[in-house]
Amino acid sequence: MKSKSIRRDFEHTNFEEVRARIAWNAIAEPGDRMAGQIIREHGAVEALKIFRDPAGFSSEYVSALERWSSRYSSNLADTRIDLAKKHDLKLLVPTDEIWPKRLSDLGEHSPLLIWYRGSVEKFEEFDKSISIVGSRNATHYGQRVTSDLVKTLTEERVAIVSGGALGIDAVAHRATLAMRGTTVAIMAGSLDNPYPAANLELFEQIAYTGLVLSEMSPGSKPTRWRFLQRNRLIAALSEALVVTEAGWRSGSINSVNHASDLGRPVFAVPGPITSPASAGCNRLIRDGQASLLVDVEDLPTELGWRGTAVDTAESLGALEIRVLDVLSRREATIDSLQTQSGLAMHELKIALGSLSILGLATQGKTGWKSVN
Repeated sequence: MKSKSIRRDFEHTNFEEVRARIAWNAIAEPGDRMAGQIIREHGAVEALKIFRDPAGFSSEYVSALERWSSRYSSNLADTRIDLAKKHDLKLLVPTDEIWPKRLSDLGEHSPLLIWYRGSVEKFEEFDKSISIVGSRNATHYGQRVTSDLVKTLTEERVAIVSGGALGIDAVAHRATLAMRGTTVAIMAGSLDNPYPAANLELFEQIAYTGLVLSEMSPGSKPTRWRFLQRNRLIAALSEALVVTEAGWRSGSINSVNHASDLGRPVFAVPGPITSPASAGCNRLIRDGQASLLVDVEDLPTELGWRGTAVDTAESLGALEIRVLDVLSRREATIDSLQTQSGLAMHELKIALGSLSILGLATQGKTGWKSVN
């Protein structure tokens, strides 16, 4: 079947259901509640049959039928599959085991499917992910804060989600790539119409090591409405949302509203009261819409990924403090740790044993590393 190539990462596929979802994906706008409701009640295949012969359709669907009908054609699924094959796009559907579970929080506004480019294995990394958003007109301050936050999060093996836009989004993606972490870009248009064009090379780099996603059917252009709807996916896919820099009318505020509706924690980085680029963040904090993020190192603790910082001066001995100072999230051999700490081997082993018992260090295949 035509749709096999876009499902090559999956051994089991109900192709009739997939084709029906592809048709619905082209008919309905993202987040269409009516489409989500009828597909949930009847399944995509039966819902499409009802749509083509709507006798007995309840009155609430009348307006929906009118807007859907203008887009439908009998070969709709085939044309979209051909476009997807041409641009090497692949498809994820809600019945796939690796479908991101957090998307179900969107209810009837959940995407009908997801088109993607990149490594299918990366979908498993949504279990620990953070969305970073902000102004397209990023200042040096915003860029620095975003890069520092990404460094902290990638050291925690966190996937970074953003919208692929100019400014803060692009900084978050590029910083993650530089740290060899996993980053995910969510497009407002289809993947064969990536936007903005200035980031085309960036999107290729992301697809090589991470994921570029869209719920938009191939051939679709980004529009204002689709940008707003795209933001609900940015909010839903992550454990929390961070705004590192945003102006008073920044589109990031829309992402914050979606995150709040979904019960996701929202954090904002404060900026100078004289900087228009930070006015949105400062307002979010003032109005209680976001928690104040004073230090990028605080976020893992706020989310429960780290315990409260240990007062090393009071809780640890001199040997343990010296070893903890040279440990990092990357494994180091015991010989390397001895050189860096300046301890005798027997002192080093005693300190590592104590840190291990305290849960502050762990031994891996090639050496020791810090837990925090």
